[in-house]
Amino acid sequence: MGQTNAWTSEVDWHTGRWQRRSPSPPSRGWQPPPPRGLLPKRPLTFIEALDSGFRLLRFVPTLSIGSSLIVFSLWSLLLAAIGALIAVQFLPFFNDLSGNEDAASGFIALAQLGSVALSLLSLGLAHLLSGIIATGTRASFGARRTTLSMAWKSLSGRRLRLILATLLMSGINLGLLLALTAPTLLFLGADSAILALVWAALAALLWFVALIWVNLRLAFLGSAIAVEDLSVRAGIRRSWKLTGRGFWRMLGQLALGYFLSNQLVQLIITPIVFIISVLLGVGMTTTTESTTAQAAIAIVSVGLLLALTLISSAVLFAYFACLVTVCFFDQQMRSEGLDLVLIRAEEDR
Repeated sequence: MGQTNAWTSEVDWHTGRWQRRSPSPPSRGWQPPPPRGLLPKRPLTFIEALDSGFRLLRFVPTLSIGSSLIVFSLWSLLLAAIGALIAVQFLPFFNDLSGNEDAASGFIALAQLGSVALSLLSLGLAHLLSGIIATGTRASFGARRTTLSMAWKSLSGRRLRLILATLLMSGINLGLLLALTAPTLLFLGADSAILALVWAALAALLWFVALIWVNLRLAFLGSAIAVEDLSVRAGIRRSWKLTGRGFWRMLGQLALGYFLSNQLVQLIITPIVFIISVLLGVGMTTTTESTTAQAAIAIVSVGLLLALTLISSAVLFAYFACLVTVCFFDQQMRSEGLDLVLIRAEEDR
């Protein structure tokens, strides 16, 4: 073999001998560049992450809002059944309570605090929603839309784990509340009203801080189970590892995203609620002679208000779940170079 012919021969670096040059791979020809994608394949800034949640919500509305509506409809039916059971069991107590104005005022205040606590306890549902939406978030990097049926099929074998993760997080949130509330009841039983009030205020603050910290460290539990096919225990370790860095940035993104989306939903819902209230008042005043018409108007108004509450909660949690999945992939880009993996995967398609 002619050793000086560099065009037809090459050196085998294992043996140091010349050998015939291996044939060149066939040319692949021109291919169009990969699609830009809905979400950028790079780490996101603080504001970009918040905006990406809204963009993802608009890009796959059937997956995000549709799944949230289904989950919250089932959740509302469960709460309604529990509320009806409690009302039937404690009907004499409520009748006695209505005759005492001070007791009724205190009960209303407790009910309002309970509704706030219930809304915070429902954060556990975000793990189920984020797990469902995470499949669509991964596909959105290549500008591919994912429907609800497609996402549900892709979660085969992981659905039960997502439900167990949701129940686990809801149980942790409820357990924290009960553990911190128990001393208050003990103080009340010992006729120490001042100590009970002081501890109740302190317990509320401690529960809020513990709730935020635990839910942030485990925020990626549902996404990790859905995307990486992990068990619940492995998903907990995975979420804990990913949230070990950038804690305050993720806290600001999730907290501000939840607050802004809540304010936006309230801004849209409040005028509708005002119009329904006005129409209810007009209908009641014009149908004073017919109790049947008044009952029908009241039932329709309550139904509309409940439907608006359900829709607003579904949209709020749909955006929050979208934001959680965006932060999940963004954190992997920052710590594990996922952006390079996504770029290579799109180039190979």
